[in-house]
Amino acid sequence: MNRYRKVTVALAATAFVVGLAGCSSGGGDASGGGQDAYKIALIPGVANDAYYGSVACGVQSVAEKNGATVDVQAPNSFSPTDQIPILQSVIATNPDAIIIAPTDSKALYAPLREAVDAGIKVVLVDTTLDDPSIAESEVSSDNEEAGKVAADTLAEALGGQSGSVITVNLTAGVTTTDAREKGFADAISSVDGVDYLGQQYSNNSVQTAESIISAAIAANPDLVGVFSTAAFNTEGAVAALKSAAMQNTVKVVGFNANPPGIEQIRNGDVFAQVVLKPYDEGVQAAEQAFNALNGDQVEKVITTGAVVATADNLDDPEVQKYLYSFDCPAS
Repeated sequence: MNRYRKVTVALAATAFVVGLAGCSSGGGDASGGGQDAYKIALIPGVANDAYYGSVACGVQSVAEKNGATVDVQAPNSFSPTDQIPILQSVIATNPDAIIIAPTDSKALYAPLREAVDAGIKVVLVDTTLDDPSIAESEVSSDNEEAGKVAADTLAEALGGQSGSVITVNLTAGVTTTDAREKGFADAISSVDGVDYLGQQYSNNSVQTAESIISAAIAANPDLVGVFSTAAFNTEGAVAALKSAAMQNTVKVVGFNANPPGIEQIRNGDVFAQVVLKPYDEGVQAAEQAFNALNGDQVEKVITTGAVVATADNLDDPEVQKYLYSFDCPAS
C-alpha cells in the first residue's frame, strides 16, 4: 500500500468534495449519533500551493476520523478579491464549519461575520484577522519567532561578513508575512556589521520581487543577504541574483518548503528555507472545529513551530516529514 494519498482537492480553484469513510447521509456526527455527517468547508489562501495541500491533508485526517465531509475551494490568487466571492458562495451552502486562511486581516472580517451570524462555526488557519474574536479558534505558526529564526540563520550564513540585507515581503495586511518581517527585523538589526535596508512589497508578483532585488543590487554594492517572506519573492530574488551573477555572493533565506523551494536549496540558489508545519495546523484547526461543533472545550489560540532546511540537513527525516506536499500520509 502506498504511504501517501494524493489530495486533488487542493490543486485547483474549483470546488471538490472529499468523500471520507462513513460519511454518507445519516452516517453519524462526530460523537457517533444519528445525525447527518458534519460538512466542513476549507478555504485555503490560494490554489496550487503545496503548503495548503499539507493543511488540507491535516484537515482531512481529522475529518476522516469523525465521519465528516470536506469541501475545499481555493482562490486563484492570494487576494481578498478572489477569496471573498468563494467565501460568500460557501456560506450559501450552509456548512457546519468553515476553516479559512484569510487573505486580508481586515477585508475578510465582514463576510466571516456573516458566516458566524448564520450559525456557521469559523476557524482561522495559517493567517488571522485584526479582530479574530468572531472565530472559534485561530491556528497558525509562530511567524514572528520563525522570522527571528530566519535572521539567525542568515547571520550564520554570513559568518560575520558585513554588508546590507533587504527583505522582500508580499503585501501589507497579511498577518503571517508581516509577523515574519517583524521578527526578522528585530533580530537582524542587532547583528554586528549588518545594515538592514528594511522591507519592500512585491504584491504577490515574481516580476516585482525580481525588480526590487535588481534595484537593491544597483543601489547597494555591499548587498550580502536577502530575506524572502514567501515563495513568489524567493523566485524573483533568485532570478535577479542570477542575472547579476551574484547568486554565489548574496545569501538568500526564504519561507518555501514547496517542491520548487526545496529544489532551490539543492541547486544552491538559496542558503536555507524556514519550514513551517502546515499539516499540524490543519490537524489542530479541524480538531478545534469539531470541538466547537460538539460543544467541547476549544483552544482559542494555537501556534505551531518551524524547522530550518539547508543543504546539510535536507534529507534528515525530521526535516523531510514537514516538507509541503499534496500527498497525504496514509492514515
